[in-house]
Amino acid sequence: MERGDESGMGAAARLLREARALVAEAWCSGSEARDSAGTQVTPWDERAASWSLLGAIVAVLEREASRGGELPMAELATALYALAELVDSDSLVEWNDRPRQTQANVLAVLDRAAAECEQTDTFFLPLN
Repeated sequence: MERGDESGMGAAARLLREARALVAEAWCSGSEARDSAGTQVTPWDERAASWSLLGAIVAVLEREASRGGELPMAELATALYALAELVDSDSLVEWNDRPRQTQANVLAVLDRAAAECEQTDTFFLPLN
């Protein structure tokens, strides 16, 4: 995720789109991430082969942190706010792990949240 001159909205949308790419590659439930054998791993583990909604976001954030040494908190807040408007649960984990949840639903929510981040005038700025 390039930070450059990006506004919080653009960076938040990019965070969501990168998370979407992971979920599109392979989605899982019941764990933040799984390896190719289906064993639970951390989302940033190089063996991760599938990700939940939250796991994909964590994986993108961890990758960004390893590159720049800090988490993009303003972008995360903006992305999570957009998701909160679309997910009918207080928990991304609970929503992702519902028995009838599908990869297509998760992808659609990520698409809509990213689009909202690109179109809205409301975003969170760092406090420092």
